Amino acid sequence: MEENEIKEKILHKAAEMFLQFGFSRVTMEEIAVELGMSKKTLYRFFPGKEQLLREMINGMKCKFEDYVQQLWGNNEMSFLEKLKNLMNYISNQPSAFRGPLSHDLQKNFPSLWEEINESRKTHSLQKFNLLLTEGIEKGVFRQDIDQQIVVLLFLNAIQGILNPDVLSQIPYTANQVFESIIRILMEGIFTEEGRHKYLSIRTVENVFPPATNIKN
Repeated sequence: MEENEIKEKILHKAAEMFLQFGFSRVTMEEIAVELGMSKKTLYRFFPGKEQLLREMINGMKCKFEDYVQQLWGNNEMSFLEKLKNLMNYISNQPSAFRGPLSHDLQKNFPSLWEEINESRKTHSLQKFNLLLTEGIEKGVFRQDIDQQIVVLLFLNAIQGILNPDVLSQIPYTANQVFESIIRILMEGIFTEEGRHKYLSIRTVENVFPPATNIKN
């Protein structure tokens, strides 16, 4: 097996374990055991868990970028069809920013969480602004919305609600809350015609690979 294949295999297993159990509860030794390799081999590729985590996050970003590029490059889909599939895709993907991993990082590694979160916010601001601009131009979103406020509402709703303290007070999972945020926000900025068309569209399952696959 080539070194790039070994590295990808390590990243995939580490991502799987971090997302399921959190960052603190997973050790390098446990990752090595799951992979059937020695710790020495694991440390040759990654000197520590933090580097594994950073590369895992970067891999997820690359996969999401690939998905968006393929989706928006599909000339057979309308803007609304692409939007519906994008929202469905996001809400159904296990994410580093929801679940045990995000809770662990917020509680035990706040500086690392803040660094990752700031990078995500900057990236999301750019992408979401482009999405809103196109939607307004096509008459799908209302022209009277302030794009900067809509983006900030979305990001702050996600950041503010999807944390352990808030989630522990409500009888919903992180994914259920995330789906509700998307639905409320998106339906609120639609034109009447845009909302009607959007709700009538069915999403296409498994059109593109899942975002949780790791890409170097």
